Amino acid sequence: MDILDRGSAPLTGEEWKRIDEAVVKTARTMLVGRKLIEVLGPVGPGVYSMPYAVFSGKKPAGIDMIGDRDDLMVEADRRITVNLPMLFKDFKIFWRDVEADRHLGIPLDVSTAAVAAADLALQEDDLIFNGHKELGHQGLLTAEGRLTVEMGKWQDGGGPLADAVKAVNALTTSGHYGPYAMAVSPYLFGQMVRVYGNTGMLELDQVKALLRGPIYPSSAIRDNKAVVVATGIQNLNLAIGQDLVTAYTAAENMNHIFRVFETIALLVRRADAICTIE
Repeated sequence: MDILDRGSAPLTGEEWKRIDEAVVKTARTMLVGRKLIEVLGPVGPGVYSMPYAVFSGKKPAGIDMIGDRDDLMVEADRRITVNLPMLFKDFKIFWRDVEADRHLGIPLDVSTAAVAAADLALQEDDLIFNGHKELGHQGLLTAEGRLTVEMGKWQDGGGPLADAVKAVNALTTSGHYGPYAMAVSPYLFGQMVRVYGNTGMLELDQVKALLRGPIYPSSAIRDNKAVVVATGIQNLNLAIGQDLVTAYTAAENMNHIFRVFETIALLVRRADAICTIE
């Protein structure tokens, strides 16, 4: 079954290509969560839920002369299942716009598709960072069992670096040795884009060196918070059923209705691989 129903849309292959490029390019420039967390999938648009393993605690690897020990086995504490909700945004292209662009010999105006993709990207990051209480989803900033450190004064020089040190220390103590990635509110990101002391380096670069990983601003992070995560599939995954795609849904009053959608969920395998600064 063609769930996208693209054959019903009165668009050429080139026009569909322009829509797809606009959607993907817009989302790619805006999405932050996917830059922190490795993707699992796509597993299929019809998949409603995803079972996954959850771990806690830490055990060292063994070292002896014969390897005859069974008390260091890695095994999941439990397996839980998370639903994969659908994120979607509809947009309309007027039939007269299609005809006018063809008559003038200019490329189809796909700005409405780009706006829809931008809205969907914001919704995806909001789910990843803040979760969704009604659907029972936890986010990086709300996950039970995450580590937290108190935020210092980022307005003062050295504040961001000092807090990053505290977060990395907390993660290291819990057995997560990096590399790490960080996401912050846009305001806090601005506090990092300044020269650190007499080093001639931005404080942003100092924190990146400490993390051995990237730092991203995200408008999905509100209330001037930050989060540091130990990256890797042993800690976090982003489960995708259907990746970002555009479908044709209907003709309405001769105009054309499309939907940008995806199915996605955050898998928190080790909550103590997340440290929020708040």
